[in-house]
Amino acid sequence: MRLDKFDKMVFLYAMTAAIASDEIPDIQTQAHEITRRQLQEWFVWMDRILNVHRSNFIFRAPTAAALAEHKTALKAAIRTSHLINALIADPDFNEPDLTARLQVRIRQLQDAYDTFHDATLSDAQAGEFLKQVFPE
Repeated sequence: MRLDKFDKMVFLYAMTAAIASDEIPDIQTQAHEITRRQLQEWFVWMDRILNVHRSNFIFRAPTAAALAEHKTALKAAIRTSHLINALIADPDFNEPDLTARLQVRIRQLQDAYDTFHDATLSDAQAGEFLKQVFPE
């Protein structure tokens, strides 16, 4: 049996089962719950990124390679968080606590990014800022 035929059979079976059932699934509720679960996983992942940022970049002198990876990871996390925010900020989703929590994480990720990768901040300004935050 070829794989492409097998895929079609599974799809047709699922369609037949859905058509044969008298019960119509509540797609909106299912999508809402899936989104909530995925968002909770996303929060755990963002917490790990911020922990890595604090432990490996704030309290240590990172290498150029580590900084490049840091920049890429934070940019991806920020962009994805903005996409997720667009989804959950929809009034039909109606989870203001999750929306607010995500917006805080976006600010934290952006601050972590700006600390090392903000092109508008000169090295001298960054040095002054670090002296204020971490006086010797």
